[in-house]
Amino acid sequence: MEDLSNATLARLQALKEEGNAEFKRGKFESAIEAYSRCLADASDTLDKEPDVLGGACAASLSSSDSQVAEPRKESPAILKRVAELKAQILCNRALCYQRTKQFAAAEADCTRAIALHPAYVKSYYRRAVALDAQGRRKECVEDLQTCLRLQPGNKEAQEMLAGVRDKVMKEEETRVEEQLPENLLTAGLNDVLTASKRVASLRQLGAFVQERKLRRQFLRDGGLRRVAVALKSQMDSELEGNGQPHRSLESLPETTASDPVASEESKSSADAVLPVSVEAACWELLLSVVQQHQADDEDDANKALQTSVEAVNAPLQVDAPVLECRQALSGLWTPNDFLVRLRQLLRAGVARSDGLAATASNEEAGKLRTVWRGEACDRLLRTMGCVMQLQAAQFDEDASFLEACAAGLECIDSREVQRAAVAALVGVADARRRLGGRVAAVRLRHGLEKCLEDALQVVSDAEHELAGEDARSQLATASKKSDRLEAVSRLQGQTEYLIITLIALLADKDRGKEEPPDMSRLVDQLLSPYFRPCADPEESVVTLTVGLKALRLILTAAREVARAYLISASSILPYLLAAAAGGVGTAQSGAAGTAAHRRQQEAALEVLLACMDFPELRATLLEANAVPVFAKVCSESANVGCWMRARLAAALARLSVHDEDVRIQVFDSIDFYDVLDVLVSEIRAAGGDGRQVAEPSTEAKNAQKGQPMAVGEETFRSLLEIFFFLSLHGDFKARLVTGKKGARVLRTLLQVANGAGKKGASSSLTRYLLLQSLCNIMRSREDRQRQRRRKGEVGSPLADVDDEQLQQLEELFKKLPEGAKPAANGEVDLGDKALATQLRDMLLDLNVVHAIAVNVCATPPPSSNVLCAAAQALKFLCEDSRHRGRAVQEGGIRTLLVAASGLEEFPDDQRNARQAAAQLCITTNPALFSYRESLDLVPCLAPLLKDRHELLQYEGALALTNLCALSEEVRMRAWLGGVWEGFEDLMFGENELLRAAGLEGWCNLSASPTVQTEIGKKMERFAAEKQEVQDMKLLLAFTRETNNPRAQSAAVAALAMLLANEKVARCLPAYSLFGNLALSLEEAKAEQEALIVRCVSALYNVWIELSSSEAGTETRMQIVKTLQRNQQKLTGDAQHLAKEVLTAELSQTNTHTKESTPDSS
Repeated sequence: MEDLSNATLARLQALKEEGNAEFKRGKFESAIEAYSRCLADASDTLDKEPDVLGGACAASLSSSDSQVAEPRKESPAILKRVAELKAQILCNRALCYQRTKQFAAAEADCTRAIALHPAYVKSYYRRAVALDAQGRRKECVEDLQTCLRLQPGNKEAQEMLAGVRDKVMKEEETRVEEQLPENLLTAGLNDVLTASKRVASLRQLGAFVQERKLRRQFLRDGGLRRVAVALKSQMDSELEGNGQPHRSLESLPETTASDPVASEESKSSADAVLPVSVEAACWELLLSVVQQHQADDEDDANKALQTSVEAVNAPLQVDAPVLECRQALSGLWTPNDFLVRLRQLLRAGVARSDGLAATASNEEAGKLRTVWRGEACDRLLRTMGCVMQLQAAQFDEDASFLEACAAGLECIDSREVQRAAVAALVGVADARRRLGGRVAAVRLRHGLEKCLEDALQVVSDAEHELAGEDARSQLATASKKSDRLEAVSRLQGQTEYLIITLIALLADKDRGKEEPPDMSRLVDQLLSPYFRPCADPEESVVTLTVGLKALRLILTAAREVARAYLISASSILPYLLAAAAGGVGTAQSGAAGTAAHRRQQEAALEVLLACMDFPELRATLLEANAVPVFAKVCSESANVGCWMRARLAAALARLSVHDEDVRIQVFDSIDFYDVLDVLVSEIRAAGGDGRQVAEPSTEAKNAQKGQPMAVGEETFRSLLEIFFFLSLHGDFKARLVTGKKGARVLRTLLQVANGAGKKGASSSLTRYLLLQSLCNIMRSREDRQRQRRRKGEVGSPLADVDDEQLQQLEELFKKLPEGAKPAANGEVDLGDKALATQLRDMLLDLNVVHAIAVNVCATPPPSSNVLCAAAQALKFLCEDSRHRGRAVQEGGIRTLLVAASGLEEFPDDQRNARQAAAQLCITTNPALFSYRESLDLVPCLAPLLKDRHELLQYEGALALTNLCALSEEVRMRAWLGGVWEGFEDLMFGENELLRAAGLEGWCNLSASPTVQTEIGKKMERFAAEKQEVQDMKLLLAFTRETNNPRAQSAAVAALAMLLANEKVARCLPAYSLFGNLALSLEEAKAEQEALIVRCVSALYNVWIELSSSEAGTETRMQIVKTLQRNQQKLTGDAQHLAKEVLTAELSQTNTHTKESTPDSS
């Protein structure tokens, strides 16, 4: 066996020597072959050696089965020697591979050698050489460090490590230099590089220049000009080529970085013309420097949380570097240039990127040229839109810009291009809208008409695709279908916003002497193609739906224009009714129940609901028998879903407020309680939008437990619309109280409201409908409801009318003859006061205050209409003192604080919130309020002290008095907030209750050490000038108001507390009315214990201060005599204080007598 192993090693060593000899002669390929044969033999030896050893051992075994075979002890050493030899051979072959420039193969051999012999230094060194040759410096350094760790004195490794580190530093410097903006731009415009590298450089530069300083530097260094000029040259070169765009590039494939030969061929063929992918990247770079990003505005993060109507209508704010870039680009590219280049690209053909896959390994180069052109058009249009915002005031006069936008809207091959055209036009139109009346009104030009028509066509195309989703549902996966529908819906929504914006600008009436545009002609021109009969029934359904959507958009943008159109085209209303009933084109086409049918019904209902805002249109619909039609469709539960029935029921509820006859017709046609009960049941089962039924268990359990329920926004809004209008009828409200379903319906409504409010999912409209419905339910016909007035509103007939004048106007209106009164916009009867009281009790048991609080305090903040409704509803609840404790428990205080702070522009509604908050503070222990609520209530209630109504002044004074008894922090907030002066104003009126309330407020504020100190300092300053403080004179005067015991007692108590301050006690005896304190005690009856105690306390505090000095001896003795004269009617604390004074004076008198008597001895 030993001889066999030695022979194997000798054979392997001979093959190794053969390879070494070939290497020395420079025959590296022959050496590789020899080393490879040697490695093959070594591998065979490693594979067979165990078998050989095993056979030898088996021959020496005994025939006994109990004997155990053991291998020979020298076999592991032999195998180790073979492995080491194999590692040496691999390392030698790696060196040959390096000499023949096969560095990857050399790396592989060294890696195998390291696996066989981990401590073999040469294998690490030679792998480091191979890695260095491949440019993998980091791995090379790691191998060299390992090599030096195994053999620290290896000079070759040390020298190579130093050299590699130098290379790494130089490469890093080169990489950093390449990342400089000017070098990135140079690389992006370098026609020698491949298209993919140029695109990557331009995109990286685009990411850099979005930073403020780099954007401005990019402009100053001429980078923007270089890109714009390159794009301009591209356009000019194609114009010179007789309008054949990219003729030299059409037959050439996009090149990749891995195909340098093809890159050179493309370069020579294209003659340095920008590849379309590079052009798209250039437009993307320009867009990045002219587009306003959120990050550009340092205050945007805070402004986003404080979005208001004023912010939305304010002039567009553009960052200075962005504005400079836009101005620079506008001087290089005119709107006509943008139009020309866009037409060139569109003529060459574009395509969507979502439907095409990459055809090469590199994603950027693998896209089809049509996709790249589509991206170029996208960026071009968006860039043009940003630049044209500079000329937003005259954008309607720029035919090239409008024509370019129209061309983008007509690009049906790419939604991205259409969306870019919409974005460009919306951005410019919105910038013009923000300018308001500071510039000339928008005039109706042919370009604007074309854009509106094309935009409506985009809506039509999207509607066709969305309406046909049922036919394509089997052709695509769920995810692809969802993505496609989402993209189409997004494009449709953006285009609809564009139409609304443009129509609103054209309908602006503030035009000075300029003639307004013919909006009637424009509306007819836009809508007439969609209201014409169509030979194809299926096409007719979708076409009518588009017309209805367009009409709804016009109603949103210009109500009066749409109203005039509907009145002039009265024949369209029957079509609306038929579409809402599902009867237009559905019978012939078989579209009933399809997506097209559902969308048509939704569009028709939206228009009908908007039409009902106008009395004349509402009357026309009633004449066309709208009530029976809606009632019939609403009752067909098998064919109409929950959401659709909710919309129809909302339309009927709105019609019910037209007049008494219509109300009777509506209530005879449909039982709203049954409809509401069915809707509520389906909402419980659906647990979502109400359109698809889901597992009912979770929602049903939540409803039974009183927990919030989740319902879709549209379904909930429709449900609230029903309640909103029905809550105006006393008959319906009576059934809420007497019917068994009333409480259940209200409970479900509030549960859904809680769920939507906590998630912040409710819109302002939804919140308003809910809270105003609750307000209507709690209101009676006796509760007066006045027109809302807004502070500082210009042009309003009630802007300068106070409450008394408004009441006189209302009385005058009642006396007018019927023919002189304007037509009423509906007739309602809210029911009597007793019914309203019952409903308030019922709602309170259903935690209505919590529902109001959730919707008012949720984010985003609600609108002012929501706050007004909340303030009125809580005012109704707080009128009954029995409800106030429950209101505080469910968050009424915080809700009223939020409402009061958000209604600064609506003083009447703000007063309602403040009055309700004051009533809560009067009857509730302020200790139940949170620390923050207690402090916030002070500035909220303080304005009531200066209100014109004495009741509000009185309630505000009582509330603040209670709050001031809570803590020193509240008293300090009141003192600093001018509450002391507010209380003082009440003392000068003729109302005894107000005078008493003001003095009681002073009394509680006087408990503050800070107030005592401030009054003392003031008295000390006045005493130096021999003057008296007005506040103290008032208090002394009111101590003699015996006909108002509350005021007298409060004045004495305030003096008693203020006299605890040494400065007050030292200065007050000098006042002319100081004797009133003694007179009050003299005239007080024995049963007036509180007054007596306060008088004695005040005199005691003065005596304490005067007893420490000889200056006030006379006053001190007067106090003593007063206490002696009234000692018989003193009890309790008053008797104890008087006894202390008299005892001290007697002791002092005895001491003085002893000192003045001569010694008899």
